[in-house]
Amino acid sequence: MSAIEHGQAGKSQTGKIVGCIGCGCLGLIVAAVAGFGFMFWGIAKVITGSEPYQQSIAAVESNAAAVEALGEPIKPGFFSSGSISTENGVGKADFTIPVSGPKGKGTLRVVASKSSSSAPWTYETWQLDVEGGESIPLGQ
Repeated sequence: MSAIEHGQAGKSQTGKIVGCIGCGCLGLIVAAVAGFGFMFWGIAKVITGSEPYQQSIAAVESNAAAVEALGEPIKPGFFSSGSISTENGVGKADFTIPVSGPKGKGTLRVVASKSSSSAPWTYETWQLDVEGGESIPLGQ
């Protein structure tokens, strides 16, 4: 075996080791990104499946001033943010929902509480902030 052949064999072995380490690191990165994605998706599902979220979407879709500002149909965006918690029928919600229509965009702001399992949600803040415009109260 010549010195040239021996040197190439050594490089090949080193390349395999680096390749294996690189694939392992890439696999960990992909797993971490997927884990965060599933976690974000789960949190988003909790908010979008909640009664205050559903009531807020229905309220903005049926509000004449909101329909005038955004147009129809009004569609909720994907990236809602905030929190909602309920325990033994008592709950608190504080979140925002991006919405848009053919005429414009806005953000629903929701701050609500529920005092018991039989009580309705009470909205302290329930409004549509139209981008570049006014704030439209959604009522109670």
